[in-house]
Parts: sequence; structure tokens; C-alpha cells
Amino acid sequence: MLFLLNAVVVRVPLKLELPRGLEPLVSAPPGSVLTAGVELYAKHPRLEYDRLDIARWYCCLLQLRFPDAGAARFRPTPRGYVGELANVALPNLVQLLSLQDRGVSIAPQVDEIWARVSQPA
Repeated sequence: MLFLLNAVVVRVPLKLELPRGLEPLVSAPPGSVLTAGVELYAKHPRLEYDRLDIARWYCCLLQLRFPDAGAARFRPTPRGYVGELANVALPNLVQLLSLQDRGVSIAPQVDEIWARVSQPA
């Protein structure tokens, strides 16, 4: 499975294996799972780069609790981090991963994804 975390496509394990003590997140309300990401980013602002181990299980948890989302973004604000979700289809994630693996910047495509989320309805 694949998931876009901020601006990095993460390969997600098929089976969720949470660190000891975090098992209640599996049955937590979706909003609590998103809040957990806010807390993770407060501790690890470059989570998807510096703590890929955590990023993988967290993306797996996001996929479990938000099955229609293919992406999450956590961005800093003056009041702390804010989490957002986006629907990104698997074929698009595969294309982004292919570019990423070849060392091609996926920034323009990622910016477009998050611009769509940020537009008022």
C-alpha cells in the first residue's frame, strides 16, 4: 500500500503493528487518530524523513481509520500543527512513487493536491 504523507510517498505495511501502548488508537475515533498525528509532528517535524519507522505505522493507521484518504498533511501554524486529509487514488500514488524513486521532484504534483484541499467549496 502507498500513502502520501506531506510531500513523501510512503510504502505502508499491509498489517498494522503499533508500538506497545498505542493499540487503543485502532479503535479510537478518526479525529483522535488525526490528533495523534498532530502530536507526532510536534515531536518529529520531519517525521516522513527522519522517522520513517513511525511514519509507516502511522500511515497504516490513517488508512485504516480514513479508508478514502490517500494523503495526509501536517503543517505548522502559530498555534501548533494542523492535520488535513486528501483523497488520492492509488494509480496517482504509484505514479508519484515512481517519480520519487527516480529522484524526480514530486513537489508540483503534491502542491496541486494540497491546493485542491485548501480551496473553499
